[in-house]
Amino acid sequence: MNNELIIKQFDEIETKVERIISTLQARKTENAELKQKINRLEETLRQKEETESHFAEEKLQIRGKIDGLLSKLDDLAKSDS
Repeated sequence: MNNELIIKQFDEIETKVERIISTLQARKTENAELKQKINRLEETLRQKEETESHFAEEKLQIRGKIDGLLSKLDDLAKSDS
């Protein structure tokens, strides 16, 4: 009877260890998927930052050209006066 109890306890321990191993493997898989998602999101953010920087540069160039044209118009208006 004592041996049967010990065998039953070992079986219960084995079942619990198998569940823990299964949970650990699932967490490892989930962790790897989350790391991939973080990498994708970081890349998307980097691309958006580059695009924003590019648009800011274009805006500065356009502003410079507009200011230059306005200055030429002012000069033209002053010379006509």
